[in-house]
Amino acid sequence: MKAEERHELQQNDLVGSAAGLYMFIRKYGIYVLLGVAIIVLVIELIQLHKANQARKVQEAAMALQQAQTPRQIQNTVLNNYKIPAISAQAYIRIGDFYLNLIALGNPPTGLEKVKATKAQSIAAAEKAFNTVITKFPKEALPVARAKLGLALADEDAGQWSKAAAIYKTFTSAPAGSIDKSFAPLAQYRLDHLKQWAQPVLVGPPQTQPAATQPSAAPTAKPIAPAPAK
Repeated sequence: MKAEERHELQQNDLVGSAAGLYMFIRKYGIYVLLGVAIIVLVIELIQLHKANQARKVQEAAMALQQAQTPRQIQNTVLNNYKIPAISAQAYIRIGDFYLNLIALGNPPTGLEKVKATKAQSIAAAEKAFNTVITKFPKEALPVARAKLGLALADEDAGQWSKAAAIYKTFTSAPAGSIDKSFAPLAQYRLDHLKQWAQPVLVGPPQTQPAATQPSAAPTAKPIAPAPAK
């Protein structure tokens, strides 16, 4: 008898649970479906956002690759894309452009002409590299490249001690992994700074003229004695 009562109670519990679930679905089912739909929509929006971001990064990278001068980089990349990694690389490109301008005097043939004195080029390069360091500190690789660029600009300006101080940050113990990857290059430049700091003499070496021997004085011809009369 007790087994039959227990079985009946279990059946009643199942019926009650099913009825409760039915009532819950009837009352709140629309909200459950709405919540599921919202979750699915959020997931789709996240995936779409990631896809759009990946597309924008690819477009920005292509635009940066095609740009050649600082003006082109500014107009086609920095003004159109606000992607930290790409923007940092764009400023590195601008800084490198001015460093090359110092060495070459003018950009290669066929590009937009950029006229700048050596002092102006150094100032423009330093501004671009400092922008990377101050505005994009989380971009470790571009920051390391910007520090190297500043050191090179200091070399061009004859600021050898400032350049050495920057190079030493790459070879010091507290340097991060990215900086340490540039340590061999930094050490090489440290080892040669004193040599490069020496002024370069332009022109062929001066040689002393060979000493000329004085010409021998002409010897007088002997005078023959007059014949006797």
